[in-house]
Amino acid sequence: MLENMKEYWYLYLVLLGLIALTAFVVKKAAEASKRTHGRNQALLAKAKREKELRDAYANLTEEVIAAAPADTLFEGVALILENQCQRSSDVNAFYRGLNRPQQLIYAAYYLLTDTKEAALSAFFRRSAQPLTGDAAEAAAEMLDPRTAEIVKNMFDCFDEDNESASVIPEVLDKLDERFSAQVSQNNFYISCGEYIKKNSTFFVRTVDSTEEK
Repeated sequence: MLENMKEYWYLYLVLLGLIALTAFVVKKAAEASKRTHGRNQALLAKAKREKELRDAYANLTEEVIAAAPADTLFEGVALILENQCQRSSDVNAFYRGLNRPQQLIYAAYYLLTDTKEAALSAFFRRSAQPLTGDAAEAAAEMLDPRTAEIVKNMFDCFDEDNESASVIPEVLDKLDERFSAQVSQNNFYISCGEYIKKNSTFFVRTVDSTEEK
């Protein structure tokens, strides 16, 4: 055995290298599987929570709206609108059919959720009218004046109807930073929920028992 090892020592080195490589690959595969499992669990938890919110606010009355926590009220109502929109055969027609406060809540929800993982400029870059214009109006109605001004300035940068619009990277970066700072310091879901409470008559609804949630 020793003679064989001496004669074919390089083969043993190759074998040891293969063993080490296999262990490394197995470890990486296990880590990737763990990350995938974690992401799947997070998605399942998110889907469960969203359904619970839709169910909680499926039958909106003045009493339910008045008693609800503002932040979960906003999220629940917005999720119901989003769910209805996704099941609609014509998204644009569905949106046009919403009353004005509903449209603004829908736009505010997309503005605030999209900018959780992306910059404000990314939202305006990949979205279009009427959503972008309504998002700017929603910010003016529901957010604080400083944040609303940031959103309006960003909207102006991408507004095709604005002849003075200018997409300057330095300007966009600055607006992105300011918006991110405002979001980190405020829970805008609360102010959006308060908007629903102030305009409750536009959101009162009864869901038919056969409606898919």
